[in-house]
This record gives sequence, C-alpha cells and structure tokens, in this order.
Amino acid sequence: MFRHRWILLAGLTLCAAAPFACGNGTSSGGGSGDHGSSASSSGSGGPASGGDVGVASSSGGGNDTSGSGAAGGGSGTNAGSSSGGGSGGSDASGPDGGVASSSSGGAQGASSVVAFSSDRVIVTGVRNTTTSPATSAASLHNGGQTAVQVTSLEIGGADKSLFQVSGLPTLPATLLAGQDLPVTVQMMTTGATLPAAPTNKDLGSNLLTANLTATFSSGSTRTSLYGLLLIQSNWEPTLGQILTTLGYELNVGQAQNNWNPNTSMMATNLPGIEGGTDEVAAPHFVKAAAGAVTMSVAARFSPVGVLPYGWYPKGSSNTHNIVGTMSMIADPQTSDMARMVLPPPAAGSSTTFDPGSAPFGLWVYSDQATQKYAAANAVNGDYDYTEDALNSPANVHRIKTYPLKDATGATIAQSYLVAVEEAGNGDYQDYVFVLRNVNVAP
Repeated sequence: MFRHRWILLAGLTLCAAAPFACGNGTSSGGGSGDHGSSASSSGSGGPASGGDVGVASSSGGGNDTSGSGAAGGGSGTNAGSSSGGGSGGSDASGPDGGVASSSSGGAQGASSVVAFSSDRVIVTGVRNTTTSPATSAASLHNGGQTAVQVTSLEIGGADKSLFQVSGLPTLPATLLAGQDLPVTVQMMTTGATLPAAPTNKDLGSNLLTANLTATFSSGSTRTSLYGLLLIQSNWEPTLGQILTTLGYELNVGQAQNNWNPNTSMMATNLPGIEGGTDEVAAPHFVKAAAGAVTMSVAARFSPVGVLPYGWYPKGSSNTHNIVGTMSMIADPQTSDMARMVLPPPAAGSSTTFDPGSAPFGLWVYSDQATQKYAAANAVNGDYDYTEDALNSPANVHRIKTYPLKDATGATIAQSYLVAVEEAGNGDYQDYVFVLRNVNVAP
C-alpha cells in the first residue's frame, strides 16, 4: 500500500490532517506530571506497528500517575502500559515507568492530556553507516476525553541538527481522544555537521542530546532525545554514557568513562567490588514484596547472538530458569540488535518472574565458550552469574550490582542496576538489566 512519508527537519515545523495517539512526557499549560525514568529503544526501520501507550491522569490539582514500562517503574497510583516498537527497536516504555502529565483545566476529564510515550527517546547508530537509518520509535497520545489540535512538532536543543522526525502527516491535525500519533526519531550518522569522533576509542561514543516539543491547542509537551553515535560498529559507549541516556545517576567506578578499563583484557584481572562507588555485594537477591520480580534489559553491547538470561535458586545454579532472550535481527546500526540501548527481546520473552520467598541469583548465557554465533574466548565460559564462585575463570566478578538512582541521584526503592562483563575488558555494559521488587539477600 502506498503511503506518503513526511519529514520534520530539526528546528523546522511542518504541517496535515489525521487522527493520531499515545504516551507521556511533561506538558505545559497547567498541572505537572510525576514520572519515572523511561526510555524508548533505538535501531533502524520505520515507525512502530505495535500498540498504544496508556496514560493515567488527573487535572485540577489531582494526582498524576505514571504509566508502567517494562519493569513497572515510576510513581503514581494508577498505571498505563506501553507496547509496540519499530523494526530495530522495542517499545517506548523502557525499564522504568512512563511519564504521566496533565494540562490545565477543572474537573477530571474536562481537560486534554497529551504527552509522548516516554520522557526520553534513545537512538543508537554507527558513524558513516548509510545502509539503513538509525531510528527509534515513540508516539504522541491524547489521553483526555476531547480532541485537540496538534499545531507543531519541533526539535530543539544542543544537537538539534543531528535529529529529525520522519513519517509525519501535515499539521495542524486533529488528535482525537484516545488516539496515537506514531513518531519516528532519526539520528544523523553521516554529514559535515557530525561532531568529531572521540580521539581515543576508550572514551566511548559521541553522546548527542536534543528535545522534541509537540504544541497543541491547550499547551505543549516535550520529550528528551539522546543519541549514541559509535565510532565504528564494534567500538562501544561507556557504561556512564549509557546510564546518562537512561536517566540514571550512578557512580560505577572504572567503567564510568572508560570502555576498556582492564587493559590486560584478562578476566582474572577484572575488579572486584569497587570501593568508593555505588556498587554493593549482591550474590543473591530476595523478593521484596508481594507480586512478581521484574527483570528488564536496559542495554546490550556484546557480540551477536540469541542469548537467554534468567534466575536460579540459591544452591541450584544448574537450574537455569529463563526470563527472556535477547534477539538477533538484521540491522547494521546496532550490530543486529547486539549493540544498543533497550534492545528488543526475542518472541516469547517475559519481564517478570516469581522466585517465591527463597534467595536467588541471576545468570546470563554469553556463548563465549560454545561460540555458536561469533568467535570468542572459551576461557570465559558460557554463563555469567551473580555468584562469583560459579564464573569462569572461577571467582571472577562478572556481575556488578548498584542500587538504582534516578537522574537526580535519588535512590529508587527495591530496584537495582545489574551490569555484566562477559569477556575481559571490564566495560560492564555487555548486558545491563534493571531488577525491581527485590532486596539484596542477607
């Protein structure tokens, strides 16, 4: 079926008529929304074909609530949910909750609630790669009970010239109650306006920032844009850069600003628990409260492969309970979904599990020994565990754990960032997970 595609260039405003819908962010024109740190994933391809993003809201001084992302974060009393995603990207919710927002008005439902599906959109791409665009899918949602007119979508901020929005109808347009406008954000990977690459590959990638503002009849809403521009496909960002895009403020030690802190590249020289950082000892966890534990993939920068991950009961490390599987989908901008923030899960993956009341550990299958997907170093073994004694080589500290903190440095209760080193360079961003509704086991 033939379909017109429109491009909104950075700093310019286009205008078309069509109903659309979805999301959350921060909106002007009245009340403010509480939010968790939420993110959308990157990759190549077109707009999302998946579902809409639910938004819970109130107006006239009522409590705003947060939508639930992959791991159900964010504050609030009610929750919406997000689904969808484009080719090369997962849904727009990310490992934390979505963002609820409200505009001015009186009684609940009398005003419109229009917001993006996330408070941040993250794009990963490779410098001078042109075979497909580096994109990420999000959406704009009207969560109110009346239609609004969307008059403009405009990119601003420090690196506005390096982002554009594609696939838009002409504006102004009517956004009916409960409807979504898919929004695909593209990061430029070629051209004279690109910033100079880092002088040393160990400094990571270029971290780009901008914002996208939607203006409508009763106010406006904004989402932040982040781009990770890799020098080449297998030269990766630092863990600190990844955390910035996700909205987490953590001191992760040697891996903060260095992609290769372990210059020997030998796993036996990897650091243990690093003093003076936010890291805590966490060989095992316990469920904190009723309900399921959530485990979401926040980032992956590793060799390619369809790789499972999950949990095991303490004392039963051969019981590999699978929570989800990381996918492998052709995409030159993200090494087939192996190097990106918020990689899409394989079909059949979950984000929740219930370990009961007993302590449990986490595991990831890396394929380092079997090498089904790529050449690696067999000495590193196929599995990485939170329990050091189970790792290969024995007693290597392959998984670091940090109490999760938001962008202001405030601790997020019963939530942890879990960072994995599958090889030996010590970047601890091969696999990055967000774990919720847990405490470290005593």
